[in-house]
Amino acid sequence: MCGLRETMRERLKQQSKTDDLSRIGAVIAAVQAYISELHWYISYLESNRDLFKSVPNIEFIWKSSMVSRLQDKVNFSRTLFGSRSGTTGDSDGGNPAQGSSMGSRLLGSGTKQRRTQSSSIYVELGFTLQALAVAKCMSAYSRVATLDTEIECETINIMTPGVKDIAEEEGEKGIDALKRASVELREAAGVFEFVIEHVLPQIKHIRLNVPDLMPEVQHMLQMLSLADSDRLSVRVWLRSDKNQRKTPNMPANLLLGIQERYANAYSSLRMLQGGEFRNVSTDIQSYMRDGQQVILAQAMVYLAQVHSDNQKYGNAVGFIRDARELLIEVKKRNQSVHAKTAEMLLNGPLEPLYSLYRRNNDTIGFEAIPSSDDLRSRLPSGRTLFSKALAYVPSG
Repeated sequence: MCGLRETMRERLKQQSKTDDLSRIGAVIAAVQAYISELHWYISYLESNRDLFKSVPNIEFIWKSSMVSRLQDKVNFSRTLFGSRSGTTGDSDGGNPAQGSSMGSRLLGSGTKQRRTQSSSIYVELGFTLQALAVAKCMSAYSRVATLDTEIECETINIMTPGVKDIAEEEGEKGIDALKRASVELREAAGVFEFVIEHVLPQIKHIRLNVPDLMPEVQHMLQMLSLADSDRLSVRVWLRSDKNQRKTPNMPANLLLGIQERYANAYSSLRMLQGGEFRNVSTDIQSYMRDGQQVILAQAMVYLAQVHSDNQKYGNAVGFIRDARELLIEVKKRNQSVHAKTAEMLLNGPLEPLYSLYRRNNDTIGFEAIPSSDDLRSRLPSGRTLFSKALAYVPSG
């Protein structure tokens, strides 16, 4: 048990020092190997508790991934078993990371992290499963060049009047990579779900000084994984279903459903008591808030086109105006991982669209422009989404 845990720790430690995700498969393999042994050990312990009454407790130490900056997401495993010199690890033969921004969003080092410790084997299992789920998210992100910029800009270009459509659909290899990344995010969501249903009830009496293994945090992480999976699924749908170009209301409804998942994730986090909420990284909070705003803005651009096509020119101006304001707000937050996405959307066809819809209303429609509150109250319900958590099945 000690050997596998130390191997896992070394993999996590080495991965935390780089944005290169080409070895993330090796990290996942090391974590899974240790988890298999943990499940076997827990099963044996539950069946033979009397044999362990005189055995001294082992204290497991973990660094919080919720309190630290988002860049430190995977660098959180420590133990009292001792330490070794760092190793580079073997290449897993996986896809190399296609851009440092995707890795640096959740990985790295250099920020002090709060630690917690417990002798509970279920606390150990909870943190280890969280490490597995996070590593699966990293593997998913490594399969795509970007998560945000490419999605938003492509969908805007597809539906914008007067802008040339993308000439060629992404090849089968690219589509398969997007599908696999979406599946991995759903697998991560399944791991978080397992922690909620099977691990947290075992440790509800234990008070930890970090919020990682609180139900609200695990639910938040599950919702974020599914929301990002949905974004990739919509991206696949946009590139493979040509009929969507004639029905902008469809991607609008899909995107509204995604932003609802971001909202639910943030609401789950807000349910934490004041002190616990303040302990959660501001990077994580801003990721949810700004992600929701960018997706909502994108949906509003589609809705503006829907209303323009239906000759409701005042509504078209209102939706494109609100989308523009949301993106300007995100762009101003330079440290946000979504700031560049917002900037690219604003520098793309959004400004020409804003001018076009205003000109149409000034010369053809002559309609009153609804207030932002009025438009928000009339947003359609989000469409049922693609992604559901894939159940995690313990092995060992």
